[in-house]
Amino acid sequence: MQVLKTEKPNINDQIDQFEGSIFLNVGKQIQRISLRSIEYIKGYGDYMKVKCNEKSHTVHITMKSLQEILPSTDFYRVHKSYIIRLDKIERVTSSHVEIDHTHIPISRNNKQELLSLIPWVK
Repeated sequence: MQVLKTEKPNINDQIDQFEGSIFLNVGKQIQRISLRSIEYIKGYGDYMKVKCNEKSHTVHITMKSLQEILPSTDFYRVHKSYIIRLDKIERVTSSHVEIDHTHIPISRNNKQELLSLIPWVK
């Protein structure tokens, strides 16, 4: 008997299949979350607060794992505890970005790269 190996599907293919959504463990449920609705993600150890347009979800996942799942063209890790959605940025200052009136710190090492990712006129 021959055993067939099946490869694990690529997460980006799965996101495309589910129209730009990911499924995360929220409490005792698996919740579908639209990537477009995510404003930012704040880390609390192995738990993340995923702030969406209208509500927040607390999920048990590491920041590194979540960062690997999210498309790098849309999301950027600005600080050891924060990932932001680039098109949700309202303002950038010397030390933080503002999204939905929330001040999110930018690490000094990430500020120049962040500025290179957004369309701004010098």
